Amino acid sequence: MSKYLSLAQIRDSMGRLGRFHIFFATTFLVLKRNEAPVGQTMRLSLDAENREHLKRYFRLHPKSDYFFTPFQTRKNEGRWREPKYPSTSLQAINTQGFAGALLHIKNEKDWGWETGYLAFLASKLPKGQKLPLVDLAIWFERETRWDDDVTRADIARKFVGDFHLSDAELSTLFDATDLSSLTEEAAFESTPAKWDRIIEDFGIPVDVPREGGAILQFLEFSGIGPTKKLTFIPASRLNVITGDNGLGKTFLLDVAWWALTQEWAEEMIVPLEPVATPPQIKFSVATTADEKPAVTEFDAKGYRWKLLSPLSTVSGLVVYARVDGSFAVWDPANPQLVSKDACASFTREAVWNGGDGIEGLLRDWIRWQTRENEFPVFETFQKVIQRTKPPDIGELRVGSPTRVRGGSKEIPTLVHPYGRVPITYESAGIRRILTLAYLIVWAWEEHKLRAKDAGRREERQMVILLDEAEAHLHPKWQRVLLRALLGIAQDLHEELRIQYLIATHSPMVLASAESVWDEEIDRLFHLKLNANGKVSFEGVPFELRGTADSWLKSPSFDNLHPGSEAAEIAIRQAKNLISTPSPDVREIEVVTNHLADHIAADDPFWLRWIVFATEHGVKI
Repeated sequence: MSKYLSLAQIRDSMGRLGRFHIFFATTFLVLKRNEAPVGQTMRLSLDAENREHLKRYFRLHPKSDYFFTPFQTRKNEGRWREPKYPSTSLQAINTQGFAGALLHIKNEKDWGWETGYLAFLASKLPKGQKLPLVDLAIWFERETRWDDDVTRADIARKFVGDFHLSDAELSTLFDATDLSSLTEEAAFESTPAKWDRIIEDFGIPVDVPREGGAILQFLEFSGIGPTKKLTFIPASRLNVITGDNGLGKTFLLDVAWWALTQEWAEEMIVPLEPVATPPQIKFSVATTADEKPAVTEFDAKGYRWKLLSPLSTVSGLVVYARVDGSFAVWDPANPQLVSKDACASFTREAVWNGGDGIEGLLRDWIRWQTRENEFPVFETFQKVIQRTKPPDIGELRVGSPTRVRGGSKEIPTLVHPYGRVPITYESAGIRRILTLAYLIVWAWEEHKLRAKDAGRREERQMVILLDEAEAHLHPKWQRVLLRALLGIAQDLHEELRIQYLIATHSPMVLASAESVWDEEIDRLFHLKLNANGKVSFEGVPFELRGTADSWLKSPSFDNLHPGSEAAEIAIRQAKNLISTPSPDVREIEVVTNHLADHIAADDPFWLRWIVFATEHGVKI
């Protein structure tokens, strides 16, 4: 049987090593391993030896040339050291900070120990503390496979022998006590600790490309917006967010966009007034749901959101359709879109007529259609349009371009049962659908081109944020919208998956979701104003309700009556009267008249009311 040091033991030891200077884990041990003499020098390429030492024990990330240190760091310095660290910072430590312990001939590869090196090194230890021998040994032996009967004390003894530590050094510089609170059994496990778990609290080195294809797994923010703290754990496919105007649906989408891209779609969100506790945004944009969230704080002095640790992943393609008709697009394969100096947001005018970074719907449509052999994307575009069309409105297909009287350019058209219509003359609802279809298709096609130019694989994950999904749409179109959106992925690429974050006021949209809802990959959320004036955000169970009226009366729409406000008041008065122990006949007659004025003759409530009124002698 064999075993390895456990992750818990390694992390526990790292906590104590953080008090001590890295010199004791690098140059000191390198010279000891090479048996450097005391009072004289030996030929030794210390920089090269330190580099190999660091590569062996401190290079944790397999895709990085940076070195990780669990030892003492300055404030905000971080745990990662550049590849040139042995010949720059560490060399300066040897020749300046710890020169009192070392014999060295300047500009020569000659090194040794001063006769008083132990006293000098002891002066560099934290006051009243010595190096924890067992913890140091655990760091250096963290990958070693051990026989089943080995103890931590055995590991420490091996460490002492490997680095030729003398009795004088052990007594002067080291504390041989096992300082861990873990049991001997908990100090070991059957498999080696994974490097990514060892460094998971410390970010990744800057030379590691961030992993792509991520989606929003977690979002939490405090100190901003209408809620004291909001926690959003989205599903991998469809996320529908409901709530009254002014409670924060758009706000939530704006922060989600920022979490996915680290850019604001428009104005940067900031706290409305100074606060003692810095506002925070925590988020996880990852390929799996178990990644630890990144943390950002609002830096009031710098007036910016400050990321407290590097990100290990980058989102896939992201499209944000905003309620005012503008769009924001972010593409990890397109440096022009993700550059801080480039515009990732497009106004409705730019989307239709072109602008910086986009040809525009009118020009692209004509180009795709008239050169269809050259642009197979036009077939995809037509498929997406057909998906969004209600099945019972008759013909709706792409027509041939036409020139509008007084115009100077050709305009795309759609053919309706009643004739051909230039898209500039279409209704606001159809224009919104065309714009959404175009931006999704355009973003995907641009991504394919950019990925090919960069010699990288196309993304297989996309995120679409859609604010007020039902805006300008007739109920017939609202009823097919979610099903159409969920089908778009297969039109773009058979392996593409799309995560949707959709804000809506429409019970019709939720009613339409019943035919496509999958509780494993879809979630429903609701923002609500409580009786105490506080905004709350919570997940809501998705239930089959059958009709838009039933959805309107659900918690997602605050149990709103599907009729007029006057009808709701009349029914409320009637229900109050029904619950009264001894109702007055005249009151029953008054309420009956109110009901007759405001609710339809076939309203189901009449059955209940007629029984009640008749029992009390009122004829209806």
